[in-house]
Amino acid sequence: MTQEEQANSKTKAEDELEFDDHPEVIDLREKLKGMSKDVMKKTTDSIRIEISQLSSKIDQLKKTRAEYNAQARHYRNMRNNVSDEKFALIEKLREEADAEKDLRDQCNEQIRANKAKREALKEQIRAAWAKVNDLRERYYKMKDEVGVMPEELTEEIRELEWQQQTSSLTPDEDANLTKRITELYEKAYSAHIIGYSSDDLEKAVEIAKSLSEQHDIAHQNVVKNAEQGQVHHERMTKLYDQINESRAGGSNLHEKFVESRQGADIAHQKIVELYEKIKLNQHLLDLIDDEQIRRRHEKSKRIKEERIQQTKEKQSSSKRMTLEELKLLMGDDEEDE
Repeated sequence: MTQEEQANSKTKAEDELEFDDHPEVIDLREKLKGMSKDVMKKTTDSIRIEISQLSSKIDQLKKTRAEYNAQARHYRNMRNNVSDEKFALIEKLREEADAEKDLRDQCNEQIRANKAKREALKEQIRAAWAKVNDLRERYYKMKDEVGVMPEELTEEIRELEWQQQTSSLTPDEDANLTKRITELYEKAYSAHIIGYSSDDLEKAVEIAKSLSEQHDIAHQNVVKNAEQGQVHHERMTKLYDQINESRAGGSNLHEKFVESRQGADIAHQKIVELYEKIKLNQHLLDLIDDEQIRRRHEKSKRIKEERIQQTKEKQSSSKRMTLEELKLLMGDDEEDE
């Protein structure tokens, strides 16, 4: 059974339910109540002409649909006949492109990691050099207040104490050494209060320089990975271009196949819509036929009642009746019973 036959396989009762609330059906039902015989005939002829025109359009659309389906089969076969060699080449290029993409993504990941490290080091570097500056300010303060480095003070104190302990000194010389040692201890105490240490300064400078070097390395890694990532991206782009060029023919055939299929589907949908219109018109014809049958039935019933009345009058006048008239009366008597 074809698609059209399946679409038209509904019963009359189903059609009545389907079109019961249709505006054209409602309108015709209302008009039929007072429609003359001539107008009814003209309406019937008009509907039949429209059905004929719709059938002609369906035939044309069926041809169009068949043409589109034939084109779709043609392009599908051509598309499917693309050589295995081309598929192998495309697959090889795709693998190479994917590899370049992975390398590019790895470079981007390294860029993000080194950027994050570089930003974190900026804060550490600021803090490290701030500590260096603080120690240097303490150094300058100590130079102003003490005049010498703590290490120099310690060394001089040791030398003087050793001299005082090991040398034979006069009372004046010993008093002078004691006074000098006391002065140096006072300076050493002042240096201690200031909190400066040349070792701390050296360590702070080393830490600051180390952090700065790490920052520079992170920045160089960002630049290096950006350059490498760009190289991989350009290679990937070229490979994808080669893939597109290699499968251009097959892609073009597939597009034509899809266009043909869409054309066939559109034609088929129009055919279905026209069949629905024909079914509606056929339903309208059925309504007119039903009205004509109803009117003929009423007319026949009226004529029969008139004949029965005439026959009864003839019987009452004792006139001779025909066999048909007797049958008519008998039928009437049976209906009365």
